[in-house]
Amino acid sequence: MRGAAETSEREERIDLSHVEFDRKLNRLLGDPLPMRELALWLAMSKHQREVAMKRMEALANWKPEDDSGNPAAAALAAGLKKNHFYEMAKAWRAVPSLASVEVLAAAPRARVSEYDDALDAHVTTAFDEVSTDGGVIVNKVAERLATLAAADLNEIPSFATLRRKVLAEQRRRERSAQPGGHLNFDCCAFAMANLDRPERIAFAIIDRRTQLVLGAALGNARQARHGYGLAAVDALRRIGTGSLKGLAWADRLEQTELVTGLDDGLLRVGVEAAWAGLPVVQPAGKPGRYLRRAAGDRMGRMLFLSADRLAKSADGDAREVGDAGDDAARLQVEVEIHNAAILPDLVEDPAPRLSAGLVATLEFFAHRPHHGLSEQSEPS
Repeated sequence: MRGAAETSEREERIDLSHVEFDRKLNRLLGDPLPMRELALWLAMSKHQREVAMKRMEALANWKPEDDSGNPAAAALAAGLKKNHFYEMAKAWRAVPSLASVEVLAAAPRARVSEYDDALDAHVTTAFDEVSTDGGVIVNKVAERLATLAAADLNEIPSFATLRRKVLAEQRRRERSAQPGGHLNFDCCAFAMANLDRPERIAFAIIDRRTQLVLGAALGNARQARHGYGLAAVDALRRIGTGSLKGLAWADRLEQTELVTGLDDGLLRVGVEAAWAGLPVVQPAGKPGRYLRRAAGDRMGRMLFLSADRLAKSADGDAREVGDAGDDAARLQVEVEIHNAAILPDLVEDPAPRLSAGLVATLEFFAHRPHHGLSEQSEPS
């Protein structure tokens, strides 16, 4: 099936090799640990991980073909009734996976509705029929999509569902073949299941043309320069050795916009960038505007919150940001899944050359001297 093949291809593009995790998972689920399993693990709360580990240990240690252990004792060790343990053991023996131990209801993925297959089959036609002279009126495309999909559906989905599908198609069409020509630095408060705090603030560096998230990090909106610095370090890793390393990049970085958050010190960033000889960096925009442009109201399990939540989410102890290892890893999962859906549309290059302007801009925010990746770069 095409859908299953696409899902498999996307999972292969997810790179979480830099993320720390409990090495017991290698023994239980495979070495190297499949990226899908790590994504599931990172999506769990501390309590869910404890339950999952207890169940996996019991399932792995119970080997009925070797007569190794009493099933009642194994079920007790797993914290389950014997019949439930037998059912889980059958699933585990077929596919040893965190999905088999029934702790998470689903893998961390973007929302999928029952209408998605029908809408996917018609959204391209709706776009082609309604758009004229390159212009798109989203509401009209959504109305046409509803008409086209009606034959496949018992009831028409909500307008919000139709609009979400149309906007996703619009973002797909807007992508260019080569990222790295136009950057957006953005920050936004977000909520997500199983965060260690109710809300966090994400700093992200987004390629405007492809909607790839080059780098992301947690931070405090009152210390936005530091947050963007961490995101820039993440971007340098991702484009150098991570999941974006094999792309064909634009010859030059032409423009950068940066949301200042609550850090007034960043109002001078354009002048500082000019002094450093970088392509133009322009302070601009409402928090979250570029993330929403790239992903909509959600990026996977992340729900972007309104701009006025930025201050409230920034009021926590700064040490909580520094110690947020699990939440930082959860953010990485969502970034990788978001990017994996885009990468099949982009051009690959076995010997990519990054523009000096792109690398220098990232190193400027990461507080690094201009070297390393730039050695393989062309002048901007």
